[in-house]
Amino acid sequence: MMYPPTQDNLEKISAWTPIDEDLDGQDKVVTQVAIRVREEFGLGVDLARSEKWEVPEGVDCFEDIPYREDDSLPADAPDACTGAAKALRKAHCLDVYLPHDAYLRGGTTTPLFIDVHGGGFVYGYKDLNKNFGVHLAQQGLAVVSLGYRLAPSTDFLGQLHDIFDAFHWIDDHIGDYPIDPKHVFITGDSAGATLGLYALAIATDPDVARAFGIEPGSMTFSGAVFVSGLFDIGRVLKASADSSSLPYLVQMGGTLLESTSRKVPEGLLSIEGLTKAVDWPPIMLVTSSDDFLESESLRFAACLSDKGTRFEIQDHVPPKASTLGHVFPVGQTWIPESKEVLSHMRDFAYDLI
Repeated sequence: MMYPPTQDNLEKISAWTPIDEDLDGQDKVVTQVAIRVREEFGLGVDLARSEKWEVPEGVDCFEDIPYREDDSLPADAPDACTGAAKALRKAHCLDVYLPHDAYLRGGTTTPLFIDVHGGGFVYGYKDLNKNFGVHLAQQGLAVVSLGYRLAPSTDFLGQLHDIFDAFHWIDDHIGDYPIDPKHVFITGDSAGATLGLYALAIATDPDVARAFGIEPGSMTFSGAVFVSGLFDIGRVLKASADSSSLPYLVQMGGTLLESTSRKVPEGLLSIEGLTKAVDWPPIMLVTSSDDFLESESLRFAACLSDKGTRFEIQDHVPPKASTLGHVFPVGQTWIPESKEVLSHMRDFAYDLI
């Protein structure tokens, strides 16, 4: 089900995703796929959900902070940016959400979650996850929600490079906020969980970092929470002949994942191989029985169990005549199951302090 693509509706979804402004010069077929996916996502459940998005009382928001300066953009007139330049500037920004009590207390004891939004690698700004981030901050956690360039304007490696540019900025500026620099966690949903997983592996294991050609910096992570993740890139690549399997990724595979597969050892692109290669911090997985990626979380949990890594998994079953579906704690923070997940994320973080 989609809302009609009226000008009014397209303007609404442009608040949390580019539509076509970052697609100049791209292949026409790929461009059509990207626009179709963005409109289907935006004019579907996200537009319906957006009517209930809100910033709860007691949460401070610091928004659109650039974590990387782009030489091609006018630094002296950012508001004059349009089209592709505006989309690029937005991609390289982050938001900081803080419980107001953290400032009142004046200490640096608040654990931090760095959030990577989902959207099939092709859809969404960081603003897509604002409602999730501010409600997580309401739980007494600091949250940094970061953006990254979308496919097809970059590939999976380019997105990881953006994420590490954001990590470097956070590492340099964490002292500017009432945040505990020793207790940093990463979270992501759907494709954001994929990016978050690989970012965690790169930050944790020097050999993985070298394989991906990324300088990880000094940031370390106390743990991670991944919601409805796509964890096995190798499986997606092998499914490229099946047009019913993640079709938008298949159609954009040459731009997004296949370029990574040519540069990175094959073993690191399977969840089994990646899990074996890294000494992971504690991980929490969240899914539901009607999540189309449920099996990805279950397979990752099995790999973590075989590895002996500390982990937990929440696989929620929706009530009768109801649904939870994909990334429910992110998209529907107001339902009881999501509130339970957000509260459990707080407990998970504080238990590791």
